[in-house]
Amino acid sequence: MSGNSGIQSRECGRPLLSAVQHATLFASLLVGSLTAGQVPPKTHPSVVSNRRIHSGVVTPRRPPIVLISVDTLRADRLGCYSPAVRKTPNIDALSNGGTLFSQVSSQIPLTLPSHVSMFTSTYPFVNGVQDNGDYLPSNSVTLATILKSNGYQTAAFVSSFVLDRRFGLDQGFNTYDSPEDLEMKSSDPGDIKRPGSEVVRAGTEWLKAHLTERFFLFLHLYDLHTPRSLSAADKARYGDGYDSEIAYVDDQIGKFLKFLAAHRLLDKSLIVFVSDHGESLGEHGENTHGFFIYQSTLHVPFIVHWPTGSLRLPPIINSPASLIDVVPTILGAAGIPIPATLQGTNLLKSGQTSSDIYSESIYPNRHFGTSMLASLRQGHYKYIDAPKPEFFDLAEDPQETNNLYNTKASVASAYRERIKQLRAPYHTSKKERLPLSPEVIQRLHALGYMSGSSPVSDLSSHLADPKDKIGEFEQYGRAVELGAKGSLQEANVLLEAILNRDPGLLDVRLALGLNYQRMGKDIDALEQFRQVLVSDPTSAIAHFDAALSYYNLQKLDVAMQESKAALALSPRYMKAEALLAEILVQQHDYLGASAAFQRILQTSPSDYEAHYGLGVLAALKNDWETGVEHLQKALAVAPNSAEAHNSLGSIYLRTERLESARQEFEEALRLKPDYAWAHYNLALVYRARNERDAARIEFEKALLDDPEFRAAREALNRLEQSQ
Repeated sequence: MSGNSGIQSRECGRPLLSAVQHATLFASLLVGSLTAGQVPPKTHPSVVSNRRIHSGVVTPRRPPIVLISVDTLRADRLGCYSPAVRKTPNIDALSNGGTLFSQVSSQIPLTLPSHVSMFTSTYPFVNGVQDNGDYLPSNSVTLATILKSNGYQTAAFVSSFVLDRRFGLDQGFNTYDSPEDLEMKSSDPGDIKRPGSEVVRAGTEWLKAHLTERFFLFLHLYDLHTPRSLSAADKARYGDGYDSEIAYVDDQIGKFLKFLAAHRLLDKSLIVFVSDHGESLGEHGENTHGFFIYQSTLHVPFIVHWPTGSLRLPPIINSPASLIDVVPTILGAAGIPIPATLQGTNLLKSGQTSSDIYSESIYPNRHFGTSMLASLRQGHYKYIDAPKPEFFDLAEDPQETNNLYNTKASVASAYRERIKQLRAPYHTSKKERLPLSPEVIQRLHALGYMSGSSPVSDLSSHLADPKDKIGEFEQYGRAVELGAKGSLQEANVLLEAILNRDPGLLDVRLALGLNYQRMGKDIDALEQFRQVLVSDPTSAIAHFDAALSYYNLQKLDVAMQESKAALALSPRYMKAEALLAEILVQQHDYLGASAAFQRILQTSPSDYEAHYGLGVLAALKNDWETGVEHLQKALAVAPNSAEAHNSLGSIYLRTERLESARQEFEEALRLKPDYAWAHYNLALVYRARNERDAARIEFEKALLDDPEFRAAREALNRLEQSQ
């Protein structure tokens, strides 16, 4: 609730009301070595082809299972894949007594779609999750649902909003712990993920309570994904940059493996280590991932550490495989029947291998108006279907720099037909993509992803080739990065240049408007939002962004209309509800504001702003215990909220629980030393205890922080006059 609403409560004044500004009303989600794709030497003495593996792989039936996914990790940046690179001793150790699959490809180089493909063992065009922000249908068959039905306790600890439970990957998990459960709403894009150390800590705490049970634990580490955000202390230890983040992640995994060893679980468990996709790091003109489908973003690690005493596969397997093979292989190792819906291969089965390695990217189509991309790898040949097709021999050209399409056109055409055959049964039956909530769009923007809803083109598209739009993609990514660092003017120069070339990119225009809004240029922001609404009147996020700018300009009636328009288009849009509640508070419609906060809790029971707002509104009605209940729930979500501590202390002060009030005010001041209202309230506690000197000191501190603090001045004068 806004700090200028004017709600007062006797001498406590504004302490009951948060100083949260409009920026916190929405979380702006503006959130000899092997190289990528290289085929290892065919004569390596420890390497055998999957086709020569005999049956009879034996692991203890129903072993504990651990799946670790390190987001955005290139295989060729691990020591066990490329001996010449910086060592990753803890990850490398998993291959000791295990099996390293050297040629594994992702189905799609985006976090959510890739994890969904892996967990369901289905292609993206089958499960319908082809972009971050898509939704996995309920009642899907996933690794977690299968293991849960086979008696496993299942838990996931993920570090990115992109895998939040709202997107459906939580199916089958008894515990699904994601950043949305932990974070206080913030406009800082870095707050939409949490460091690997916290994920490992949460996972080990869960394990302590389930050591004697049959468990499946999924750990997801997101540190390598931009914006990379090692702490200053970690940068001093590991350095700065992609490889330094890998060293940090390796240490976190080492701590987790040490925990397993200390509890005699390391040798008993089936441990699977993977990544969802790689990172281009400048190859083919792409610095991150998601746009192209070259091996720099498709080639991922896949290592299996077998339980001690089991008959294992050889140390290295060279045959091509893909992430949809992970789940059938895990189930095969655990002796669990493999559902017929799974499209991947059990790599443990005699003579089995993945003959067709399919990958795709629809991101450039949805967000930059180009053709989609699809690829098929068979053996060491790989075909990329695009308006300008490409055909590569990965054994001779692992960097994919020599396009053989003109000399291999007839072979390439067969690959193209095979892609059509794979997709054909699902083309007409594919469900329409569900619309994204505007809140999701905002959060994805901060990670450098755009989130439009244009239809996916088919493989015969006459649209532009994504290779011709890589410049715009990179320019947009750079603008997002600059915006996240606060360099808004520089970001706007890039965004405006993109729009000059292609005015129809609505996501870019929204990003530009949001930057203007963050700069306090709400009139300029409104111009961008209006242009979006001219092209797409059903854009709930544009209505909300317009509402926020009108609110900033104190045009509350128009802001309310735009907020209601956003809610009409997206009824569960929590940020629009929060803004509507804020407007209603300023208009003294406390009943309407309370109803808005309650609607937020129906969607998000742990929402900080809703609990905080309801706590304040309850206190204004002298419903003290309801106020305490909601403020305590707000603090459970955001323990570092000085405003919530101050407001809770104010209730304790009003109800003469002076010691509890003192503790809350002191905690508020520890978190925010220049918090004038907390100093003032603490002074009231001391005055009630007749500790006049301490009260005078706190009144003076309040005035030092805010010389115009009239209530503090009057209270100090009365105190001095009474002596």
